[in-house]
Amino acid sequence: MTTSSVPMAGETILGVEVNVAKVRAAGYSANTLIGSDVQNEKGERVGAVHDLIVAPQGDVSLAIMEVGGFIGIDSKWVAVPAEMFEADDHGKFVLPKATEEELTKMPSFRYAQ
Repeated sequence: MTTSSVPMAGETILGVEVNVAKVRAAGYSANTLIGSDVQNEKGERVGAVHDLIVAPQGDVSLAIMEVGGFIGIDSKWVAVPAEMFEADDHGKFVLPKATEEELTKMPSFRYAQ
């Protein structure tokens, strides 16, 4: 995800042996992202975040979006590379130039069994 100002996700104090370090985490909470609507640059809703796939290196590699259908009926999941998303000034997640129609034409994402 790209953004000019990343929100403060939280902070904690880590106790490691005798040393104590205060850690501030900047970024987005997965709990906030999952279930949130995604819109295009025109403000049109194009889907919702269903899940986030974290690569072994720790980076979010894919956002699994629920697209199409009505209140979950006849919808499907599609995988969108995380770097394609942006955040607007109001904390909304934007997928520039996307339309719901284009997203529903993408192949369905399926979890490994």
